[in-house]
Amino acid sequence: MGFALGRRSRRRALCTLAFAAAAILGQPALARPADKVTYLLPAPREAIVLAPFLLAEQEGRYRRGKLDVRFVMVPGGFNVGEALARGEGDLGGASGDTPILLRAADLPVKGIALLGRHSFLTLVTRHDSFETSGSFEGKAIDVPSLKDTSYYAVQKMAEGSPGSSLRISTQARPPAELIAALGSRRIDGFIGTVDWGVKAEREGVRLDYRELDAIYPAMAQAIMASETTIAAKPKVLRRFVRATLQVIRQIARDPEGAAMRYEAAVPSSGYSHAEIVRIFGLLATHVYGDLKLLGRFNEATVCSAEGELLERKLVIRRRSASDYFTNSIVGR
Repeated sequence: MGFALGRRSRRRALCTLAFAAAAILGQPALARPADKVTYLLPAPREAIVLAPFLLAEQEGRYRRGKLDVRFVMVPGGFNVGEALARGEGDLGGASGDTPILLRAADLPVKGIALLGRHSFLTLVTRHDSFETSGSFEGKAIDVPSLKDTSYYAVQKMAEGSPGSSLRISTQARPPAELIAALGSRRIDGFIGTVDWGVKAEREGVRLDYRELDAIYPAMAQAIMASETTIAAKPKVLRRFVRATLQVIRQIARDPEGAAMRYEAAVPSSGYSHAEIVRIFGLLATHVYGDLKLLGRFNEATVCSAEGELLERKLVIRRRSASDYFTNSIVGR
C-alpha cells in the first residue's frame, strides 16, 4: 500500500513539473527580458541628421529587437569614444575617422557600422558662383572649424592640380553664421551638413550639393563600440545595427513617408514638411548612397583617412585597418 501511494505521489509530481515546463516553453517572449543598451549621441537626439535613431525608437524597431535603448548626449565624437572606452556606454556615434584618433590615444574603440557610403559633411555651394566656371579659384568656402575634416578638405581643394595651387579664402564660423552668410550670398559655399544648406535656401539662394569624399577621404557617421563590448555583446550590437540600418533604407527609399513619421515624432522641429522631405532626399543621395553596401567600412577609404591624419601629424604611426573598424557586426 505504502509503495503504491509513493508511486502515485511521484507520478503527480512529474505531471506538475511537466505542466510547468510546458507553460514556460510556451511563453519564450515573456521569459527573456530586453537587453539594456546605452547609446551615446554626439549631438541632441532631435537633430534631423540623427533621425534614423529617433525613428527606429519611435517605430518600436529596437523594442521588437528585444532592446531597451537609452540615449545619452556626450557632445563631440572623440568625447563619445573616450566615454565608451571607460565603459560608460555600449555604443556611440562619431564620424567614421574618429576611431583612428582614438587609437592614437590608446583607446580601444572601433567602428562597427558606417551610416552611409559618403561623407557626413557635404560641400554646399551657390549655383551662381560656379555657373560659368567650376573652379574654386578665388572662392570663399567657410567651415565650422579650422581643426577638423571640414578645414582639411578645403586645404585639399586648395592644392588644385599638380604644380598649381588655388587661392581659396576660408574662415571658421558657427553653423548659424555659415547659414546666414551663404543665404545672403556673402560667401560662395561652406562645408557642413545638408540641413544647414536647406536652411540657407530659405533666403531664395540656389544651392548645389557635392559629396565631400570626392575631394577628401571623409566618411559618414559611424556607430562605435569598445573592443570589450564587441567581444561580450556581438548579438546585441547586431540587433541594434540592423534596426538602425532598416530605418536608413526606409528614409532613402521613401523620403516623403519618413518625413511624415518624423513630423509626428518631432512636431517642433522647426522645419516645414517640404524641407524635411528635401533633407531626407539629400541625405539619401549625398550621404547614404549605395544601399547595397550600407553599414560596411571600406578599408581603402579608412587607410586614406589615416594617411591624411599622419600627414597632419594628428597620428604618429600606421596601424592595421582592423584596429579601426570591423564589418563582422554588419555582416555581408
